[in-house]
Amino acid sequence: MRLKTLGVILVAALSIFTLLYWVTDNARREVIGEEVDEELLAYGEVIFSADPAEPAAAGCANCHGADGTGGGEDSPAIGPNLHSRGLADKLRANGNYVHLAVSYGGVVVSGNVDSAMPAWSYEVGGPLNEQQIEAVVALVESWAEEAAAEPVEEVEDTVEAGAEVYTAAGCVSCHGPELEGGTAGPNIQGIGSDVITEFENFPTPSGVDQMIADYEEDPRMFLEQWIRDSSGNYNDGEATGMPPHPEGRLNESQLTALITFLLDQTGE
Repeated sequence: MRLKTLGVILVAALSIFTLLYWVTDNARREVIGEEVDEELLAYGEVIFSADPAEPAAAGCANCHGADGTGGGEDSPAIGPNLHSRGLADKLRANGNYVHLAVSYGGVVVSGNVDSAMPAWSYEVGGPLNEQQIEAVVALVESWAEEAAAEPVEEVEDTVEAGAEVYTAAGCVSCHGPELEGGTAGPNIQGIGSDVITEFENFPTPSGVDQMIADYEEDPRMFLEQWIRDSSGNYNDGEATGMPPHPEGRLNESQLTALITFLLDQTGE
């Protein structure tokens, strides 16, 4: 009788334990998932860094800055800011955007054969295996989503504010800290009809005559059209190499300040 009672108690206890385990399973899985995500992001920071003492460091920070905020006038970094609402927009349009860019280079997402972003995957001769790429991608995607969650910043219409937008929006990575241009973007130091027709090493848009006419009529209006959607406004929908900057990427106040800065550099 005692054995039977003991058996009933053990079965009941096992049933209760199983029920409690099942009820708490989702919470336990969430905790484990959070721990795995934290480890992945921490590994991503190691891969991203340019720390010479860290064998796994790939040196992404050499171009994108130690904290991923890109280059600027006082920084040798040339890559764009990865804490970017615009990058988050690209991820929403293509969930594999960052993975493709990291694995196979900037050309696969931009179409620019002169993209300064190299391929990092072992598959194409790069230095990173898939686990390392996943870690870097997770880190960059987390930065982009954090930026997208921040309130939209309203800026003053000043040259100084426009210069900050120029750097933060990533313009500096293609056009250089002094607007001098580079492999990914033309020199825009002297924006005007004479410069519009001189896209050295870059395809001339099909609507270049309209570009010149718009600039001569209203330089600010032309720059707004070009920055917002160069391909749709001046190249029959074909890519120009200049990425679009919709409202979600540059709000009206940021765009206005940026244009004020650009025109100030040309004396307009």
